[in-house]
Amino acid sequence: MADAIPPVFKAKLSMKAIPAMTGLLSVLLAALWGMPAWARDGVILTGLEGSRDNHSAYLGTVLPLSGQRLGQGFVQRYWVDYTGYRYEKHPFRTIDSEVTAVEAALGYQHSSASSWWAGYLGAHYSDTRLSPADPDNDNQGKQLHAKLQFEGETDLAAGWRGNVIVSYLLGDFNYWARLRVQTTLANRLHVGPELVVQGDAYYDAYKLGLFVGNIPLGERSALTLKGGVSQTLNESASLYLGTEFYIPF
Repeated sequence: MADAIPPVFKAKLSMKAIPAMTGLLSVLLAALWGMPAWARDGVILTGLEGSRDNHSAYLGTVLPLSGQRLGQGFVQRYWVDYTGYRYEKHPFRTIDSEVTAVEAALGYQHSSASSWWAGYLGAHYSDTRLSPADPDNDNQGKQLHAKLQFEGETDLAAGWRGNVIVSYLLGDFNYWARLRVQTTLANRLHVGPELVVQGDAYYDAYKLGLFVGNIPLGERSALTLKGGVSQTLNESASLYLGTEFYIPF
């Protein structure tokens, strides 16, 4: 039963990801405090997720450019994240990988009564640490890549909406994509299934689960809870759990 407990609740993530994210949050909040008034119309996005074979934590903010507004115009996006995963290296070796990354991007957002979408292009700087070392892994060490990301949501049928996020590092086979289908309950909570695919040249992971979103935290902030089954290639399936926070300012 111990193996079924996601690392998001274990010491590994607590000792490495959470303190780092706390420090990054402090820096981000300090930077936001010093921004001019026109920039204080954005959102902070943060969350944690973990399964037996991969886990992650992220913290980011999206801000409108001068004279623009969220949902309808040009925006700036700043992001930091931590990802840990393991992959099999024959003969019979398991490699643990830890990746810390920061990125900055410019994007454009558009919204209407029935849908919204956003596209981003930016720089992604990462530091990948392997244990034990894998000389065949080209991802290890510090690297800089361009990153593309697309997000969107639209009505599908009466009472149902679809939401998709896709990101890809140019010049490096590194991808992450999530599809959600949701309905809104009478209490305004968003519920539905989600499918996540992610990986690089050395591992692939798939997640299928359920989420409950738009849980109110104060007047405008919201919480999402999610969980399901995670399958890393060449590994047995395990449980994943996660949480996301939406904090406008």
